[in-house]
Amino acid sequence: MYQELKFEGPFKDELENFVVFKRSLGYDYGKTMVYLLAKMNKFLLIQGIAEIKIPESVYMQWIRLKESESTSTQEKRYNAIHGFARFLISKGYTDIYDTENHVIPRKEFTPYIFTSDEITRIFKCADIYRSENKPTVFFNSSMVPVLLRLLYSTGLRISEALSIRFRDMDLENGAIAITDGKNHVGRNIVVSPSMKRVLGDYIGTMTSCDTDGFLFCGRDGRAYTANTARKAFHRILDDAAIYKRSSGKYPRLHDFRHLFSIRALEQMVEKGYDLYTSLPILCKYLGHKSIIETEYYVRLTKSRFLQITQTSSSYAPNLFPFMEVCTHD
Repeated sequence: MYQELKFEGPFKDELENFVVFKRSLGYDYGKTMVYLLAKMNKFLLIQGIAEIKIPESVYMQWIRLKESESTSTQEKRYNAIHGFARFLISKGYTDIYDTENHVIPRKEFTPYIFTSDEITRIFKCADIYRSENKPTVFFNSSMVPVLLRLLYSTGLRISEALSIRFRDMDLENGAIAITDGKNHVGRNIVVSPSMKRVLGDYIGTMTSCDTDGFLFCGRDGRAYTANTARKAFHRILDDAAIYKRSSGKYPRLHDFRHLFSIRALEQMVEKGYDLYTSLPILCKYLGHKSIIETEYYVRLTKSRFLQITQTSSSYAPNLFPFMEVCTHD
């Protein structure tokens, strides 16, 4: 249950509308965010603003990095006024200043797109992976390859995969309920027949399948952590001769999600599906809020870029913005 909204002054109604709007999209605008918006509202009033406008000087004063303040705290204040300013501008207000965050500059991100050969090597190494003998490590040695195959074949976020409990699974129909995804968005996904068999074999090796138990857990029953999963993945990448990128960082588990999105679109194009229909389906399957998020999310290699965008151009010439071609480092 959300708490009552309490804003004051000329921004009162629009702040309430903004919160309702964001919640309608599924964003978690609860106590913390409402408190921050109320703090921003009070700041604007102290600056003597008596009508709906946000001058540049006031905007910049609100987002400036304070002494001994972490950049993450500053980023939260920036996100509050940036989001609200964009909302006001979208409603036709003209005297509203907005800008990028100069304290934490935006960086264009390019995911790592694994080749088919790299995927084969990853699973080959995962199948022989063994974790260290500690109380909280994998329940059994098959967990690593099952987890990686699930991420690869469904595009799940690592946090979503590790949150799956046995009660969320309908193995007979190959369905999994994601009950608390990002921004508290729930959805159902259906796995492929091959992934269904993998899950069935994996569950068959487990000595305990308590309804409330986690699908991926340590020997003590606790949910396996994303950080530990990443460490295991890095070891597997080393074994598969897939090394750190020029940035000094490994490819991420999250890059499986990008690869899934690309291949899903490829299959839709090959089958002649109308992308106006296909993109909303992919959007819902991934747990995105809007098609805009899905469009931004899909980063394409050069060969796939041509295949997909040439087909999509017949539906909407500007469907995909120009994106930097991803190359392997």
